[in-house]
Amino acid sequence: MNFSSNFNQTVSSESNPIVGWISPGLKNITLDVEDDDGNVSSVTIQVIVYNQRPVAIFERPEDGDVYSAYIFDSDSFDPDGQSSQLTHIWKISDMVDTIENVSSVSRTFSEPGIYSISLVVIDSSGLESAPKIYLFEIENPLPVPSISFDCPSIDGSPLESMPNDFENVTWQIPWTQDGGAFLGPNKLIRFDGSDSKDADPKFEGKNSIDDQSLDWNGISEWIWDFGDSSPPQTGPVVWHQYERPGTYSVKLTVIDGFEGGESNSSTITVYVSESPKILTQNPINGEYVVVGEKVELISNISDPDGKLGFEAWIDTDIEFDSDGDGILKNDKGRKLNDVMEINWDLNIFRDDNLDGNFRNDWIDENSSWEDPGEIRVSLSACNGIGVCSMKDYVITVLTVQETSPPKTLTDLTWEDFIPDRESTGILILVALVALMGWLVMREKDEDEIDAEEMAETYLVDEIEAEGGLPGMDQHVPPPKPKYLTTDERRSSESGYIRPIRTGRRK
Repeated sequence: MNFSSNFNQTVSSESNPIVGWISPGLKNITLDVEDDDGNVSSVTIQVIVYNQRPVAIFERPEDGDVYSAYIFDSDSFDPDGQSSQLTHIWKISDMVDTIENVSSVSRTFSEPGIYSISLVVIDSSGLESAPKIYLFEIENPLPVPSISFDCPSIDGSPLESMPNDFENVTWQIPWTQDGGAFLGPNKLIRFDGSDSKDADPKFEGKNSIDDQSLDWNGISEWIWDFGDSSPPQTGPVVWHQYERPGTYSVKLTVIDGFEGGESNSSTITVYVSESPKILTQNPINGEYVVVGEKVELISNISDPDGKLGFEAWIDTDIEFDSDGDGILKNDKGRKLNDVMEINWDLNIFRDDNLDGNFRNDWIDENSSWEDPGEIRVSLSACNGIGVCSMKDYVITVLTVQETSPPKTLTDLTWEDFIPDRESTGILILVALVALMGWLVMREKDEDEIDAEEMAETYLVDEIEAEGGLPGMDQHVPPPKPKYLTTDERRSSESGYIRPIRTGRRK
């Protein structure tokens, strides 16, 4: 016998043959010998050939994920029997029952985790092999974040504060071709991550954000970063306002419920519009305009949003599919970028439309004024998202006469000396002022009143003023006082006052 033997030979003439058996059991060995005289002798012995255990073999499975398809093929054999007669018993850790009588098993694993698979084979004699066991890991797939957004509006105007009642609110989506948002500063925007889901197949088609619901989508936490240094917010739905123009990256991180939680992130771009730049220095060609003359006002506007290089539209009502493509949130209701609305108010001190706002009496660029003077006008420039800039200008409006060159003496006629209605009013006003001045000058001042009183006191007939107060020497002296008698001095009617005397020691 050698390694290539087929174990079919049962007789050997060799004196020391090497033998073997392919099947177990009690084997009889008979030796017949014959000498030179033809004498024959025979002896028989028995050999027990033991049954060998079959060997269970299959290839070690690689680690995979919930989308990996596994095929487990047995390469088991029976060393001393027919391998085709082996009975296979497979055991996989996520199954209660075993898989038997098949040499190949196909499986997928819908839940992440560590699994074990074992194989035991039994030969035709009923002897079992040692179990062959492998461990392998099914990785948890990353959750799938989903970001959508919309903006509340009333009568087409975006809101800057949360409404108390959403009954009259229309939801709009100002979107860009790259899936981002385009809105004005301080305008409300609502971000929604409710459509995010766990990628495990068992969560397929489930939409609830409630982890106690049978329809739970597998997401346990939502974390929002708005890209403007504001604090992060959590939850499936959040609100935000951007105060400053610019480009912001909004990131949503979702965490699933597997063990400690696997996370994944997604971002969108939010463009916050910058107000238009009004470059106009003088809205008219010249220094003045003439009453009644039709004037085309000049405007020079720059749109800073144009340098961002994107296209944007607004779906004005997400409840209505205006383009009929079956998708509610992608309608191009109105273009938002490369649009500029320019309006003029011809007099900001007059409310022509009587709405209480003196700066919204808009007209087109062709204008005229009926009254002369300096008129303050206002230019308004608004982009497609409704972000506006305003600038005021002073326009001098002259009459035709004011714009004519002055006349020479030879050009004057007698009509030029006849005052017109406006000049007559001015002349009357000048005359009134002169009359009032004359009346004021006729009133006596304090010095004149004092001089008249002194003249009456001192019987001065004529007062001459020589560089100061009236001369006090040009008066008649009072009469010399007379001596009073004793009785007159004692009388209280005389006005006599007794002198005070003091006694002094000598």
